[in-house]
Amino acid sequence: MKTTNTIILLLMMSFSSMAFSYTNSSEQETADKNTRDSLKQYVGEYVLEETGMIIDIYTKVNDTKLFLFVDGQPEYELVATGEHKFSFEVSDDYKIEFKNPENGVFNELVATQPEGIYTAIRNGELKIYDLTTIDKKLMSKGFSGVILVAQNDSIIFNKAYGKKNSQENGLNDINTVFDICSITKQFTAAGILKLSMQNKVAVNDKISKYFEGVPDDKKNITIHQLLTHSSGLTDGIGDDYDAITEEKFLKKVFRSKLISPVGEQFNYSNMGYSLLGLIIEKVSGMDYETYLNETIFKPSKMYHTGYVIPDWKTNEVANGFLDGTEAKKPNEENWSEKGPYLNLKGNGGLLTRASDLLLWSQAIQDQTVLDEATTDKYLYPHFEFNDLYTHYGYGWGIENNDSENKLVVHGGASNLFASDLWIYPNKGITIIILSNTQEEYVYSIARRFSDFLLAK
Repeated sequence: MKTTNTIILLLMMSFSSMAFSYTNSSEQETADKNTRDSLKQYVGEYVLEETGMIIDIYTKVNDTKLFLFVDGQPEYELVATGEHKFSFEVSDDYKIEFKNPENGVFNELVATQPEGIYTAIRNGELKIYDLTTIDKKLMSKGFSGVILVAQNDSIIFNKAYGKKNSQENGLNDINTVFDICSITKQFTAAGILKLSMQNKVAVNDKISKYFEGVPDDKKNITIHQLLTHSSGLTDGIGDDYDAITEEKFLKKVFRSKLISPVGEQFNYSNMGYSLLGLIIEKVSGMDYETYLNETIFKPSKMYHTGYVIPDWKTNEVANGFLDGTEAKKPNEENWSEKGPYLNLKGNGGLLTRASDLLLWSQAIQDQTVLDEATTDKYLYPHFEFNDLYTHYGYGWGIENNDSENKLVVHGGASNLFASDLWIYPNKGITIIILSNTQEEYVYSIARRFSDFLLAK
């Protein structure tokens, strides 16, 4: 899913290191050590109280670069611009400055952006708010969307905010349908695993078993590697709404250059999940959405989830808003009669409402669609990542796998929509955030609810 980088501190960055002139390997090693040592003063966890956002600043082993990570987003490199100052290469409007040094480290991270200046405190305490306070803060921020929080069989919080469009009676309600963007991937993964339960596919199958003309550099890519974003394939090859045939899509995929060796690194790949969608179609003999509808949505009683199969009411699907401007509904974009084209199908674009995602969470935990052994594979930390999530399963980020607080999580984002789905399977907790705006704080909302529930 393509995104617009409007989230604070989450713009694409590349590091511009302190300039050194190297003449031999010994001097290089000394300079690198000095750089690493100088960067340690910034390293730490900073809490941005305004949004409840935790900002991690760190280096890596034998690395002279400084990185920033915010929950729910990839890691990024920082660009040094002056003494204790950094900025974003894509825009001079976004700056970071470290302040208030003490005992060799900085206690404050000050972020400046067009919307204002924010100060994050090192090792600050993230306040735990009760549900009433969270609700008030969401209203004060003008949140637009639907939130549903449940534990076991009880719905703890379910409320709609803002507007779904500018029509009369255009306010969001708890049944509003949203684009869930990349949360789609977990349904594609479940579809593949359903086929594996029927011995129709195996996760160790190579893609050359399902596609002709796979070039040598890609012929050993497996389904497992597509599922875990470890195939080496790039993110995508075109715009989400480009009309593209299967033949042309596959030609572009197979001609694309791998960005890492097969199976060695995590590289988030939307087109890898589109390939999985095609494999589902080839093996099942059904269209991708039809297969999901028959094997996942109907058994889970998710009657309001899909691309075009649900009989959407005229004012049921939310329009997205970008900087206050209303866009088309997702299903009014350039879709085929069977839904989006292959740059989006399988990796994003599914439409649903919060109550259906709760049914999905319950279906996972009750093993309605996948049996126990397959569910274990589905939610297993297959690939260590440590950037967006510590591990990646099959369409899920996995945190704290061996803990009572094991978390399976995935977000979605486009220019117009933001979504977050958190499940604590050992606690029976489900947190669903759906929004028809792309705002910086949306991905901190689930943590607010999580902190409250885990502290009880």
